[in-house]
Amino acid sequence: MSPSYSTGSYGLAVTEDVGIPHADAEGITEDLIHAVVVEFYRQARRDDWLGPVFESHVHEWETHLARMTDFWSAALLRTGRYSGRPVEQHRSIDGLSDGHFSRWVELFEATVRDLCSPRHAEAFLVRARRMREGMTKVLGLGT
Repeated sequence: MSPSYSTGSYGLAVTEDVGIPHADAEGITEDLIHAVVVEFYRQARRDDWLGPVFESHVHEWETHLARMTDFWSAALLRTGRYSGRPVEQHRSIDGLSDGHFSRWVELFEATVRDLCSPRHAEAFLVRARRMREGMTKVLGLGT
């Protein structure tokens, strides 16, 4: 089954709907989500390719980490805590490419595989890959 993508202001269906957590996210906690977010961005900021992009566009790191924790909480646990506009945020980044999103998924995968059980890592990765596909499609970056 192929994922569907919203054409609304968000451009991504990943955080839509509030309700019971997704079945594949059973056992994922807010603490785990926060740990994944913090570790991923620690690594991303040091990454030769992603680091410069994040450093030039994220100025309030604590706010960004809290927002990304809310994003993943909404995506996995359906908390409804995220209300941002990820497509618009990424559209404003000059030089952003499909390669950046590929590297993002690669680094994110390494992070979740290191911190999570295989089942929980896969729950994160299903959504990360869907986001990459949706974002590159909506932004016209292709693969």
